[in-house]
Amino acid sequence: MQRRSRLLRSADFDRTLRAGRRAASEYLALFVSDNELGRPRVGLAVSKKLGNAVVRNRIKRRLRELVRPLVTRAKGGRDVVIVARARAVDAEFARLRQEIEMLWAKGWGE
Repeated sequence: MQRRSRLLRSADFDRTLRAGRRAASEYLALFVSDNELGRPRVGLAVSKKLGNAVVRNRIKRRLRELVRPLVTRAKGGRDVVIVARARAVDAEFARLRQEIEMLWAKGWGE
């Protein structure tokens, strides 16, 4: 993902997690809040409870790959935080794709 499409500041993460709309499944939780930039930004949160660095980075790589096409076709300025849950560690890629597309549609209001 391009740097301009990423949520980088912890204040933006906190604002989105606190005040954002929520959608959740057994694999992921998605938080969405409006921003004034006119373009979407995405941040990923993977807890240390889910595993060591290798496991966490694998989850993040998979999620980034799944989110990339969603961000490019998204309209409007919104910040999105995707939080991985414990079941995401062993989830198949196709299942994660279904979950993230369903949650994205719910959170985006489509």
